Amino acid sequence: MNEEISTASSPLCLGRATLDRFMIEHFQQPAYELPESLLTEHRIILNLGNPYNVEQWYDGCYQQNQMDTGNFTILPIGMSRRVIWDRPIEFLLLQLESVYMQQMVLDLSDRHQLELIPHYKRQDSLIHQIGLALKTELQSQGVGGKLYLESMMVSLTIQLLRHHAHWTSLTQTPGGLSKYQLRQLIDYINSNLEQELSLDELASITQTSKYYLIRLFKRSMGVTLHRYVTTCRIEKAKQLLAQRNLSIIEICHLVGFQSQSHFTHLFHRYAGVTPKVYQDSL
Repeated sequence: MNEEISTASSPLCLGRATLDRFMIEHFQQPAYELPESLLTEHRIILNLGNPYNVEQWYDGCYQQNQMDTGNFTILPIGMSRRVIWDRPIEFLLLQLESVYMQQMVLDLSDRHQLELIPHYKRQDSLIHQIGLALKTELQSQGVGGKLYLESMMVSLTIQLLRHHAHWTSLTQTPGGLSKYQLRQLIDYINSNLEQELSLDELASITQTSKYYLIRLFKRSMGVTLHRYVTTCRIEKAKQLLAQRNLSIIEICHLVGFQSQSHFTHLFHRYAGVTPKVYQDSL
């Protein structure tokens, strides 16, 4: 790869839209080495520019590809990744909360559950067209409005789930949490992030044993319960950091961490930077 690749390059954000359960960002960035970090949400990365060569390590597995114009990558929540690319790139970054994805799954099918698995160098003409439309909408500073953005994201997500995800019949893999149990549990978690949640407490919400809750949650959501709760805490912390009206120690306690050092460690592990660096970059 190019020896002049930088590890200190900042992407140029050409447009951003943040809605309830997802974020859309349009970036340009020079050749770069992205340090290893854990993903706290599902990500779709769509190449809008010229082809480029990329080396990537996802959960320790090495991949090398040429990303052509219109190619996209699917990265599920909880993956670790490190990426190097060899020339300036232009891309659309879509960040989708796991709650949003799971709701879409429930809306699409009562009889199946979904496992979003990593995909690299995918091609889909509809997703490319929607990506270009999203880019145009960001460039116009949201002239189409929130409903237009949400409608396009729903169309993109449905296409993604139908053609680029792994579906499993619940008759083949029984025992996942019901729609009602999952919604109750997710709502409870997000409403009580400042608390030190216990397995007994969460199992009482779903009316299952602690043992079955751990198994059924992983089967339903594709990530462990502990990782999901930690991800929710980090995402809430990001929102509070963006508001800039609370100290980091206050945010630490508001998202359920008793120790600021532990909060900083986990935030860095999931976001790739410390809370202070993240806030300063906004």
